[in-house]
Amino acid sequence: MTVLDVASGGCDVGEALAKRRNCRVVSLDMNPRGLKLADETAAVAGDALQLPFGDSNFEEVVESLPLPPEQNADCVSVLREMWRVARRIVIVNDLHRSQVALASIRILSALFSRSTMFRNDAAASVRRAFRPAELGAIAAMAGVPARIHRSFPYRLVLVATK
Repeated sequence: MTVLDVASGGCDVGEALAKRRNCRVVSLDMNPRGLKLADETAAVAGDALQLPFGDSNFEEVVESLPLPPEQNADCVSVLREMWRVARRIVIVNDLHRSQVALASIRILSALFSRSTMFRNDAAASVRRAFRPAELGAIAAMAGVPARIHRSFPYRLVLVATK
């Protein structure tokens, strides 16, 4: 089983997959600093807009917290690229933008974090997230036959299977 973790940041998703499943994971990100945290995964510096892999090269392609909806053209291109290199499935895991999610993260971060940066960044992440219809529209523009699922507590998951 081969998995590509697109825009892997600090490689935490890919590392968790590699430790829990019998698979080979490639963590791809533009920032080589985060890739230094790859231990169980193969780290590749690259651009999600032009993935440096051949067609159908990975059984699964995953991405967490993608580009914000205001960058629709890039979101479409990234999803199209993920679909191109996937042999079996594409999964995108994002936050669900809503007033309830925003209020919840503000309360939780105020209660459990002393970091001003975390409190501001957590709220900004929710404000930049997708709504289900927006993520579905991105998939349609990319030509990817995806289903959008809401997941507890405030997550959206795009699943596209070949």
